[in-house]
Amino acid sequence: MSTAQAVLGVPSEAGGGPGGAAEAGAAPASGAAAGAGWVHPAASVTEYTPRGVRVLDAAALVAGVAERTEQWAGYGFAPGDRVLVGTGSRLTTLLDVAAAWEAGLVPVLLSDALAPDSYRLLAAATGAVAGRLTPAVARTWAARGSGPVARDAGTVLLRLDGEPGAGAPPYDEPSLVLATSGSTGLPKAVVHRRSRLLRNAGMHWDSVGGLGPGDRYLLSQSMYFSSAFVCGVLGVLAAGAGLALIEPPFATANWFDAGRGFGATHTALTPHLLMRVLDSGEPFPASLRQVTVGGDRLGRTALAELRARGVPDVRTTYGLTEAGPRVATHTPGGAAHDGGLGRPLAGVSWRLGPDDELVVRTPTAQAGSYTDGAYVPYAAGDEVPTGDICEELPDGTYRLVGRARRVTSVAGEKVFLGLVERVLADHPEVSAARVAADGDKGLAAQILPRPGGAGVDAAELRRWCRGRLRAVEVPRTFTLVDPSTQLSK
Repeated sequence: MSTAQAVLGVPSEAGGGPGGAAEAGAAPASGAAAGAGWVHPAASVTEYTPRGVRVLDAAALVAGVAERTEQWAGYGFAPGDRVLVGTGSRLTTLLDVAAAWEAGLVPVLLSDALAPDSYRLLAAATGAVAGRLTPAVARTWAARGSGPVARDAGTVLLRLDGEPGAGAPPYDEPSLVLATSGSTGLPKAVVHRRSRLLRNAGMHWDSVGGLGPGDRYLLSQSMYFSSAFVCGVLGVLAAGAGLALIEPPFATANWFDAGRGFGATHTALTPHLLMRVLDSGEPFPASLRQVTVGGDRLGRTALAELRARGVPDVRTTYGLTEAGPRVATHTPGGAAHDGGLGRPLAGVSWRLGPDDELVVRTPTAQAGSYTDGAYVPYAAGDEVPTGDICEELPDGTYRLVGRARRVTSVAGEKVFLGLVERVLADHPEVSAARVAADGDKGLAAQILPRPGGAGVDAAELRRWCRGRLRAVEVPRTFTLVDPSTQLSK
C-alpha cells in the first residue's frame, strides 16, 4: 500500500498505480478531525519568523483551519467563488487555502512578489471576487478602487470585481487554481482537484522512498510553486510528517538555522537555491538525509558537493504544473547527472510527440483552466504536452535537450522570452524587441525604436517592464538598434 493510500484510507483508482486517492475526495484518516480530513493526526507545522517560532500539532492546525473557515463563510461569498491567496510561504497561506476549501471556495495560489499588473491579470482570468494579499500589494490595488474587507495577521482581504458564483468547476469537490506560464509563456490559471493533488504527492513520496511520522520536512522553495505546495505541504501533512516554514524572502542564514533547530530530514531545492546554500560554506544539518532538486538541470559540481557535504540521498525531479505536478524521479549515478529525467512515477507514461516534444499521460492531470473568468475543461484527456524537447536513452528513458519554445531560467525561475518581447513591443516607442539570456546575469534586450518617434531609453523601458513583469523577467541591459539593422535571432 502506498503512502497516500495508508494515510487517506481510500482505495486507488483502477489502473492508477501506487499513490492513488479517490477522485471524489479523500476520506479522513482514522483520528483526523473533521474539516481537514487530509491532515494526518501525527502531522505538525513549525513556523520560523523574526518574531519567534510557532508550533502547531495536527489538532491545533485543524482548529486554525476551522476558525479561518468561519471567517471566510462570514464574508458572504458564493460556493465556487475564486479567491486569490498571495501571502507567501507563511502559515496564514496554508490556513487560507485549507479554509477556502472548507467554505466551498476555490483558492487561487499566487506568489507574494508579482508585479501589480500580474495580480490584476490573473484576477481577471479567474473572475476572482476577493484576494488575501500582503499589505504592500493591497496598497497598490486599493489605489485603483478595491476596498479592504478585513485585515488579519499581516494580510489584507480585498473585494475584487469577479462575478459571484460564476464559472465554478463542474464537479463537487475542493479544487485549487495554480498560476503558471505553462508551455506558452502566457499566464494561465490551471485548475486541479484536491484529490488528484494528494494523489500526485503520494506518487512523488513513493518514488523517493516514502515519508511518514517522525520525518521532518523543511520547505525551502516558495509555497506558490506547484511542486512545493503539492509535495512539500499537502503531501507532508497527509503523510504525518513535520513541516517547517521559513518566512520569506529566502535567506541562507535562516535556512541553516531552521534546518538545524527543526532537525530537518528532508528538503527540496531549485538549483539556484542549492548554489546559494552551497556557496555559504556552512555545514549542512546533520539530520538531513535527503535532498531533491527540481526546476532546472543539476550541475555536476553541485551534485558532487552535495554528496561531499554528507547528504546520503540526492534525487532530481521533473514535472510541470499541468501534470499535477510531479512526473518523474531520477537518482543520479556516480558524480555526474547526465540530464536524464529518470523513471516516470507509478501510473505515469510518456512518449515523444511531433518534433520530439515530450508528452506525458498521468492520472493527476489538470481538470481545466480559467480564461476571462470562465472555467474551461481540459479537453485533451490526461495527456499533457511538456514543451520540452527530449531524446530517448538506451534504457527507454529520456534526456532533456532543449525547449520547444524559447524559454530560459533566471535565478531558478522559468522565463519565456517571447512574453518579455511582447511586453517591450507594447511600448508606444518600440517597433520590435528581441530578448536573449545574458549568461548567468539575466536577460539582454535589443530594441528597435519606432521610426520618427520621440525616442526611448533604458530607464524608461525598465520602468515600463516593472509594472508588467516579474523582477526576473525585466532585462538587465537594453541595446537600442539602428532602424536599418535587423534584430539578431
